[in-house]
Amino acid sequence: MSVHQFIVQYGIQPADAVVLNKKFFGMVDHFVIYLGLINFQHMFVANYIQGVKVIPNHELDDFLKIYVPSKIEKFPGAETQRGEALKRAMSLIGQRAYNYVANNCEHFKNFVHYGIKKSTQVQKVGGAVAIGGMGVTLIGLDKRNNGMTLVGIFIVLIGIIVALLGDPDNNKQRKVDY
Repeated sequence: MSVHQFIVQYGIQPADAVVLNKKFFGMVDHFVIYLGLINFQHMFVANYIQGVKVIPNHELDDFLKIYVPSKIEKFPGAETQRGEALKRAMSLIGQRAYNYVANNCEHFKNFVHYGIKKSTQVQKVGGAVAIGGMGVTLIGLDKRNNGMTLVGIFIVLIGIIVALLGDPDNNKQRKVDY
């Protein structure tokens, strides 16, 4: 299916996010934002390891060989607010501060959609690590193994830090009201 057919079939509009999974082992979602038709080409923007950049069609075709679209997250605001969301997306183009934990593609998508940088995927991983650390701590306490207990506490702290980095601004940044 061509990019144009995909956009028409799913009714994708500017500021909508396409959620992609890696083929075969797609455990983590990847997000790209549709910018619209620019110079007769459908354009998307995303935050990658190389930074926030516009993805031209030829790169998108290569990208779709690795990733499979799994769902569309429609822009949650009113039609009149799409322009502001696109401005937020465009304001970060060229930024090279990608970080898996504190500034990934989901942080970018949520910034475009809501005006806040947040990643529920990172928060979930951090929570799971913290819970695992609690398990290690409890086993260490039960076995009266101080080393294991300290390792468990350390793992809990790492999990909490990771979970907090999923929402680096702790929602202090002003959220866009819809």
